[in-house]
Amino acid sequence: MTIEFDKNGYAVTAGDVSVYNAAPDSGEFVATSHEFIHVGQGLPAHAYLDVPPKAKKGFAICRSEDELQWEYKADHRGEVRYSTITGEKVTVTVLGEYPPDTTDSAPPKFNQWDGVQWVPNSDLLAAIARQHRDAFIIATDPMMVSDYSIDDVPLTEAQRRELTIIRAAYRAWPTVTGWPLVELPELPQWLLIEAVNQGYRVPVWPELPDVA
Repeated sequence: MTIEFDKNGYAVTAGDVSVYNAAPDSGEFVATSHEFIHVGQGLPAHAYLDVPPKAKKGFAICRSEDELQWEYKADHRGEVRYSTITGEKVTVTVLGEYPPDTTDSAPPKFNQWDGVQWVPNSDLLAAIARQHRDAFIIATDPMMVSDYSIDDVPLTEAQRRELTIIRAAYRAWPTVTGWPLVELPELPQWLLIEAVNQGYRVPVWPELPDVA
């Protein structure tokens, strides 16, 4: 049955009518319902008489901002993006185009966005490499005292020379060609164990690339 409405949207005849409902917040089409409209009554809020268009992949059917018609709006909800500012993962939760300052490309470690793609952040790489170098120097500083012992056994002259050479190598490490993406100087087993006992955490450096 067809009913008539006046120019203000109020029914001039009563009857059943099919209406198409939109979500109050997003305007997205949600369902069809059948309503009985009395004379002088308008349609329920966010309900419309015109039939929405057919579903379209990648889009949601929404009411236009002026509420005069249905329209397609990009629907990326559930997709994962990455902030080009912080590198953090962002899951799209609202209708519309992708959030600004995001990309579908996950950032490798120690990278920054150059406006087009992720590129190595040289300053960050250097800072982290220096932290690894300094951590070893700090951990072995106590071993430089003349009476330092391991299990109550003083260091031998050979161990003292080796310690001095290794520490010098760590201090000079930033001057090595290709730094900071070069391996740390190798440690003899006795020094590695003692440095760890002094709180040194052995880093994996250069870090392995991310695996998708």
